[in-house]
Amino acid sequence: MKKKTLFCGILIGLMIFSSCSSDDDSNSNSPSIVGSWKQINEIDFCSTGSQDVLILNSCEQTGRWILSDNGTYTRTFYELVDNDCILDFTDNGTWEINNGNLTITSNFEGSFEFTTFELTQNTLKIGADENSADPDPCNDGFLTSFTFDFERVD
Repeated sequence: MKKKTLFCGILIGLMIFSSCSSDDDSNSNSPSIVGSWKQINEIDFCSTGSQDVLILNSCEQTGRWILSDNGTYTRTFYELVDNDCILDFTDNGTWEINNGNLTITSNFEGSFEFTTFELTQNTLKIGADENSADPDPCNDGFLTSFTFDFERVD
C-alpha cells in the first residue's frame, strides 16, 4: 500500500511539474517595433522651456518608416509642392535596440542613437538630446532635444 501511495504521489508530482510552462515566451506579448510606421509630429524642446510642435500634414504623413525583423529599414519622405504630394527622399539602412536605445545606421547619413525610445502596440516615440546652439526653431533660445511621434499603419 505504501509503494502504491508513493508511486501515485510521484506520478502526481511529475504531472504537476510537467504541466507548468516556463516563462520563455513571456515577451511574446511585448510590442514589436517591426512594422510600418507613419510620423505624425515632431516636438522640439528649447533651452527656455518652450516647445515647438510641428504636426505633419496629410502629404507628409504618407511617408513610411518600415522596420523589418532582419534589422533593416526603409524610410520614405513626402513633401507638398504646388498642391502635389511628391516623394522627396528615400533612405535605408539598419536598426538595432541596445540598452533601451534605438540606433539607426543610414546608408546615406551614418549612425544615430535615439536615447528617447517609447513603444506601445500602436505608437512609437523616439528622440534625443540636441545640445545645439542652432536657434532654429527656438526663437527665444536654442534647441536642447527633440522627439518624433509615430503611429503604426500595419
